[in-house]
Amino acid sequence: MIKTIYQAFFLCIVPYFLQAQFIINSPMTRSVIQRNAANRAQLTIAGKAPGTAATIEARLIPMVVGQGTPSDWTLVATVNNDQTFRGTLPALGGWYRLEIRAKSATTVVADTAVNRVGVGEVFVIAGQSNAQGGIATDVPPAIDDRVSCIDFFQRDQIDTQTFPFLFSHVSAGASIGPSNAPYLWGILGDSLTKRLNVPILFLGAAQGGSNSTEWANSAAAAPITLPYQRVSATLLYYISRLGMRAILWHQGESDSGISEQTYFNNVNSLITKSRQQLSHSRLAWLVSRASYISGATNSQVISAQNRLSHEVADVYAGPATDGLIGPDNRVDDIHFGGQGLVRVANLWNQSLTDLFFSQSIPFTPSADTIWTDAGWQAVTSGTAFSSLQRVGYRYESSSHNFFLLVGSSSPVEGRLERLDSGDFTDTSWSVLSPTASSGYANPGFSDYGYLRFYAPGGVSPGRYRLSVRPVGDKGTGYQLETVLHDFRNTLFIGNEPTPPVQQGDLVIGSNLDLPQANFAAPGSVGNFVVNVFEVAGLPTSTGNVQLTITVPVGYTLAFAPTLTSINVSGGDHNPIVVTNGQWKVSQSVGARQLTLTMNLGAFIRGGGKSSLGFNITRTSANSGSTSFISVNAKDDLTTSYDDNQSSNVYVRIISGL
Repeated sequence: MIKTIYQAFFLCIVPYFLQAQFIINSPMTRSVIQRNAANRAQLTIAGKAPGTAATIEARLIPMVVGQGTPSDWTLVATVNNDQTFRGTLPALGGWYRLEIRAKSATTVVADTAVNRVGVGEVFVIAGQSNAQGGIATDVPPAIDDRVSCIDFFQRDQIDTQTFPFLFSHVSAGASIGPSNAPYLWGILGDSLTKRLNVPILFLGAAQGGSNSTEWANSAAAAPITLPYQRVSATLLYYISRLGMRAILWHQGESDSGISEQTYFNNVNSLITKSRQQLSHSRLAWLVSRASYISGATNSQVISAQNRLSHEVADVYAGPATDGLIGPDNRVDDIHFGGQGLVRVANLWNQSLTDLFFSQSIPFTPSADTIWTDAGWQAVTSGTAFSSLQRVGYRYESSSHNFFLLVGSSSPVEGRLERLDSGDFTDTSWSVLSPTASSGYANPGFSDYGYLRFYAPGGVSPGRYRLSVRPVGDKGTGYQLETVLHDFRNTLFIGNEPTPPVQQGDLVIGSNLDLPQANFAAPGSVGNFVVNVFEVAGLPTSTGNVQLTITVPVGYTLAFAPTLTSINVSGGDHNPIVVTNGQWKVSQSVGARQLTLTMNLGAFIRGGGKSSLGFNITRTSANSGSTSFISVNAKDDLTTSYDDNQSSNVYVRIISGL
């Protein structure tokens, strides 16, 4: 048996996934949908089909074997008159390649896929700077591919009209939008994926320097203001579509002089507000015990934080961090850094106990609200070239420092143009430097292979066009227009490399069950069973598997689709249960050869088998003759499921006495 793999690359043009006019709006690559208490979620699949399509089918294949449960082809939607479609696909927790195909009757007219679609755990991070991050510079990335974020940052104001739906890996330089740096969250994400074996999505809604009174007052304001606006916008814009497990709250350092009751009331009002906004009265919060700042702690704050987890339903105790002091833990006697990041992440992991995951009630959105194509996107023109993987920038509005960042499998040129009334003259094309040798080898640029640096003072805030093209190309390139925001922002994700995805494997082997293979006289009948095994752990394609059986001259072959059990000639374990009802005869050659195809909707489960019962009758075979039965199992002509035929053929001797 040889297991086969293939390498696939896909183009994701925000917010659509497009192949030959087969457009997928939902879900987006690297998105994570919150699973429910039963480890399940409903994936909304929406888009636009080719003109001849009538139905849409989809299935899930784990990106890595063991990181999810594969599903078989399932009908998810009927195509509307305007060629749009929308439906849902049940999914268990995991990290998947979502395969989608459009069909006209039984003919596949188009297919496509979205890599890295997650069903797992979603968290919102809120509080002040030790939740937000940005102070520590030596920040490790998430190692596990399954830790996601939305790579954008809004510092001074929240504008949901420019909230993207473009998901990224939590790398060292990524922003955890809308408001956080990567900080310790990539470390925590790795710990959680290892423990839970599901993907993790973090959304950042913290604000440095904020105190609990500011949070409470902003939540009560009409309209809602900062800092609570960061949480409010995240809940209403992202969580309403994706779902979530809990809010992770770390705040208290800025509340010197506050009374225990005031702090309790302030944070309790935020908990109540968030639950009202989602109409989910049991939305979980984890509240850190945190008050340390520059050598001082506050027992009133700690007492209030303890009371919240003891007295308010569905509030759980987060990490106690006041004991993490000294230069090995805090870079400035306030903010965590170095090994302190690892230690705080470990404390968060310990607080997110198995009991918490079993008791907390996640918010899961209804199918009517899961629309992941509603995000803002940079205005684009031109065509994304095949080697282009991602485009973004890092910006500091205070100094006008600007980095144009491009991920590409080949060298690129880039330029920047001002679109509003501001002054900017450096608009020429230039070859971007490889990041590793540019002199600006910031760990935050590790997922971008090329960059161009614009010196401080040159790029003032405003609206700009970022253009990229392959070196040697003389065209206008692929262009993205955007208003600049601070820190790192990803505008485009294209051909992101993917790991090999394992295909399934059918095996006949020696599984033809006919212990008594001798036919004594003309007219004698032998009953036998063919077992078709799937051995790679992936279910077969619905209705595609074919089985061809050929008997020699002098014998005939019969198959009854209504048969449910059979007594194998000479068998020791009769009767044998068979699944003939899953199959139909699709072709016959005389009475000596039958080709059977699995019925639409029937499939062989990963690691499972299908057993078929047949009858062989000796007609004119000579006495003393020796001949062969041959059995061949395969996928359809596209071999989209199993292109390894070496293990799919079996030959068995039969004799006429």
